[in-house]
Amino acid sequence: MNNVLFVALPYVAWTLAILGGLYRYTANRFSYSSLSSELLESRKLFWGAVPWHYGIIPILLAHLAIALFPGPAAAVLGDPLRRLILEVAGMALALFALFGLLTLIIRRMPRRSLPRAVTSPMDWILLAVLLLQVASGLAVALFQRWGSMWYTATAVPWFWSLAMLRPDPAAVAVMPAYVQLHFATGFIVILLFPFTRLVHVVSVPVTYLWRPYQLVVWNRRRRARTPGPAPRSLGAAAATELPTGAGRRRFLNWLSVTLVGVAGVVVGAPSVAFLLGLRKVPPAWIPIGALDRFPPGTTTLVAFNDPSPLPWAGVTARTAAWVRRGADDRFVAFAVNCTHLGCPVRWLPDADLFMCPCHGGVFYNDGRVASGPPGRQLSQYPVRVSGSTVEILASPLPIT
Repeated sequence: MNNVLFVALPYVAWTLAILGGLYRYTANRFSYSSLSSELLESRKLFWGAVPWHYGIIPILLAHLAIALFPGPAAAVLGDPLRRLILEVAGMALALFALFGLLTLIIRRMPRRSLPRAVTSPMDWILLAVLLLQVASGLAVALFQRWGSMWYTATAVPWFWSLAMLRPDPAAVAVMPAYVQLHFATGFIVILLFPFTRLVHVVSVPVTYLWRPYQLVVWNRRRRARTPGPAPRSLGAAAATELPTGAGRRRFLNWLSVTLVGVAGVVVGAPSVAFLLGLRKVPPAWIPIGALDRFPPGTTTLVAFNDPSPLPWAGVTARTAAWVRRGADDRFVAFAVNCTHLGCPVRWLPDADLFMCPCHGGVFYNDGRVASGPPGRQLSQYPVRVSGSTVEILASPLPIT
């Protein structure tokens, strides 16, 4: 089943999307649009289409950017605060898109409505698959902590293995069911591309950039005005026939744009500073216990708080490390998180190994990878002894 869902389905979906899309474009080019029903029911369409597009497009662009540039994406997501901001923003966009999609579905439900009359069976199938796709993605964001890191460490290597024609579904085959459902429905959406109105996503109106402007004259009832000289052109006629309230509306429009711009700068500047790492959280030495708590030759689990800049972080700022004291009284501290997907590793004293219970990663007692999917050794924290107290240098990320 894993080979069917995560190997055969992606190749079949992309093949049908490309070949079927080209065939439809050449054989029936006039259907290459969204088949908009705006003239039938514009108000409900507005409340559905606008949230849907403004929510789903940034999410798709973020998925694509992480897939194309996994290294920079991992560096950006490595900071807990930047990751928190992106996770919250992603969930907000997903809820926005889900609201729009549900509105688009509800407006087609009444039996005698005009949108229902122009809804084809493939439209219903596409709406159902999109609803399942968005709901499963939102479930991943809500119930899988730091889902963006999971995506970087599981889906991206799988995508690249498919692109290099060396498919390896091992990373996604062990994921929870709703994570696998999110991956599978994503490719089902691609498969439905040439058979539905979804083809409009590649009909980008780039010619609007160089087309001549259009002059629009509103056919409204104008207020009486004093007669004046006849206009010499259509543009002049439109300018002289503006209602008396046009100046006030223009002022209010500019005022609204200015206020929105100021609000965007106030909200966006701190967010951009966090995302670009302009605000650094200095590491801090944190006591983790008395010296006699760590007998020579033992490995002990300690818990402490990261120096988080968020006072409301609460239990999410709590982390742990495995502290090992050698026979020569040298200390080394390993981050508790596996370098594969971040699961907490366990220390097996009888085997003298660290073991990850999630996907079978195994590490030697010095943190090096022994076997399994992890690609690098356990991260380490600097450790020092201050008097009779052992201290660990804590930072938002373990220092490798």
